[in-house]
Amino acid sequence: MATKNSINNKTGSLSIDPGSSGDSYVQFNINTTGEFRIGVDDTDSDAFKFSQGSALGSNDFLTISAAGEVLNPLTPAFGMQGADASNVTGDSGTFYTITTGTEYFDQNSDFDGTSTFTAPITGKYYFNICITCDGITSAQIYGQSRLTTSNRIYACDIKNSGAMRDANNAFTHRFSVIADMDAADTAYMQIYVYSIAGSNVVDVVGSGTFFSGYLVG
Repeated sequence: MATKNSINNKTGSLSIDPGSSGDSYVQFNINTTGEFRIGVDDTDSDAFKFSQGSALGSNDFLTISAAGEVLNPLTPAFGMQGADASNVTGDSGTFYTITTGTEYFDQNSDFDGTSTFTAPITGKYYFNICITCDGITSAQIYGQSRLTTSNRIYACDIKNSGAMRDANNAFTHRFSVIADMDAADTAYMQIYVYSIAGSNVVDVVGSGTFFSGYLVG
């Protein structure tokens, strides 16, 4: 610790005070190597931090601001908008995998930038799926959107999309799940449309298609 730090345990409590400036912290070492540091970061408006290594403000994995806001900057989280795609899905139950048009954020770098999230650790993950298609016809009476993960498929049926289409022959389907995933498991979203007559193909509208998720615990 810095030489200015003082320790007072006369009343059964522990106080760490660097004086007028400097961080107030506790350092945890293994064989002289700094593993974790917990304390108040004087250079970040006195935010309370949990950091990997031997410095506050570097590799922080939990930050509590002086106002009480809590940040988990290393928690896996991502969000993307889909890309336009014409004449997809098709006959024989063919599912189309939604691809990325714009990736808004990828905290911890677990999304591949194309279509797939890979779980860095075993846990429960929340996913939000929103898929918009146009070119829907009155004959298209059934469809399914789904989140496909390594452990299982979370399917959500679309009943009579032809009747629910808007004036532009478009239809949006949304659902969310909490999925159990093992480390290195993958997750991506897909869509399929079925017609009783005529074409089964539809277009994916990128501006109305979104995929996001984060580690719950």
